[in-house]
Amino acid sequence: MRKRKIVFFSIALCFTFLTSSIPQQANEDPLPLFYITLLSPITCTQRNQWSFLMEEELPKIGIGIARHEATGWGNIMPRVWSYPVGEEGYYDHIPTYEEGGYDILFIGWNWLLDWDPTWCFDSASIVPAGDNMYQYNNPEFDKKLEEYITELDENARIAKGEELQAILYDDLPAITILYPREIYALNKSTSGIDTLLLSDSAHRAENWRNSLRNNISYAQPAELDEYNIFVQESYYDALWMSCVYYGLFERSQNKHLMEPVIAKNYSVSEDKLTITVDVKPNAYFSNGEPVTAYDVDYTYKLYMTPAVDSILYEYLTTYFENNESIKALDEDTIQFTFKKRYAFSLSLLSYGIINKNLVQNYIDSNGYNLNVLDQALVTSCGPYMLNVSDYNITSSTVILHSNPYWTLTDDDLLDSLIFTYIPSKSMAIDALKRGSVDIVDAKYAFHLSDFEGIDVNMVITKLTSTQEMAINMRHPIIGTGELTPLGTADAAKLIRKAISHAVPREIIVEEILEGLGAQGVSPMPEGCIGFDASLEPYIYDIYLARQFMELAGYNLEYNTTMSSENTDNISSTAYDIGSTLSVLLICVISVSIINKRKERKGI
Repeated sequence: MRKRKIVFFSIALCFTFLTSSIPQQANEDPLPLFYITLLSPITCTQRNQWSFLMEEELPKIGIGIARHEATGWGNIMPRVWSYPVGEEGYYDHIPTYEEGGYDILFIGWNWLLDWDPTWCFDSASIVPAGDNMYQYNNPEFDKKLEEYITELDENARIAKGEELQAILYDDLPAITILYPREIYALNKSTSGIDTLLLSDSAHRAENWRNSLRNNISYAQPAELDEYNIFVQESYYDALWMSCVYYGLFERSQNKHLMEPVIAKNYSVSEDKLTITVDVKPNAYFSNGEPVTAYDVDYTYKLYMTPAVDSILYEYLTTYFENNESIKALDEDTIQFTFKKRYAFSLSLLSYGIINKNLVQNYIDSNGYNLNVLDQALVTSCGPYMLNVSDYNITSSTVILHSNPYWTLTDDDLLDSLIFTYIPSKSMAIDALKRGSVDIVDAKYAFHLSDFEGIDVNMVITKLTSTQEMAINMRHPIIGTGELTPLGTADAAKLIRKAISHAVPREIIVEEILEGLGAQGVSPMPEGCIGFDASLEPYIYDIYLARQFMELAGYNLEYNTTMSSENTDNISSTAYDIGSTLSVLLICVISVSIINKRKERKGI
């Protein structure tokens, strides 16, 4: 269990702090101490709501809003990732909004189940070297991140991940607002469906069951137009492909850790760079041929062949030097040699395996154009199989049948799985009510009210995504602190804490998201493996936030002209009991939290 070490301020300091700003005028915003600009994409209606809400909240703690620019990514990119850092006539860093950069950016992130912040928060990835547009630079974080990302032991890695979360929770280069959640609706006859894995297109379809009939029909709000795993980019096509193409390792149901499936066992070399895998002797392709190490070898070398133009090419070549890094030692054994230690190496060994005999014959005849619907390219070793005649391009419907040679689980499979395009939410709900579909995908963006009076299971699912306020850590006030009264980085951190305490997370979740979310804590999403649930959200408390502003060296001043009506409503201290308790809480400041124990895209 996580333990926290708390350092208490002295009684004298607490007394000074408590009396530093009394009286305050409770119903009045302080005069602006400085001004910043808010930048937000217009791609998300809900995000616009909370970004404009923060435009109202920040002045309550003395932060003036010079401008709130809600705009498209074409205007945002030149200020953030694409800012020409170091080019002639430009700064050697991303500057403030007024100087062509940004101050605070509202943004959402989609992560993988295995949280890897290497590209985002490590100092080596600061723009333009990488994607760290926060310009966050913390040597302690870098050191612990290196330990985390090279740790192959699951429990040790989770512990190190909690240390990383604690650092980001305290430093606040990203002020996490919320974790979105989604609703999957399922007929009550269905079972065995892990919706978090489903949201990541990593579901284990061999566990799916239907007590009423021996099939399951799945509705999704997008057309199907990708024919095989080599050209797959869409989440919607990945839904059926994840039932057909299995890898050496797959995510376990419920715990979501990697476990052997087509692999029988594996070993890791002493230097942690080589993984040797034995293939199960009872693993078969849907045409009845056994899966061998030569099939795995051929599959991975295809992924890493530039002419194939696989979406996995760039990712795999980050960790494997070349095709010679993957070698079948014999029919049953294959060896993978990595460029460097990688904590999530087993996830790299989870990609769908194809039948070498079939695909090699296809390529010999047709070349490397794999953007086609061909039986050779859809034959794999998952629990279900696709006959190309069951892919209806016109109706965007795919019918899968059970793999007759599947022997890796004891229970019988369903006869079929049907994935079909239904264009609107209302049509999908009607189909669910009629029983013509059994599952409706969460991407229809359901509300709880959509299912009132309908006897279905609504599964509210945690996700691997976040919504946040990204802070420009080179901003001279909220980033480096050099232009604060104290002139220190600690002063800037106190301002970021004040901002975090000014975020009405509960209101955003309950009123804007209608309950479909959770209050944000750190940049690791709640759906990721190793999320630290012991860290609590920064409470929404304007008085507490103002005290952080004062700790940062600012003297909050108020307009002395007040109406008699307002004067009558304000006590001499302007504090009610709850506010006084909030102020007392700030005297117990945790200065350190000590642990005792993957396509990244802005959205």
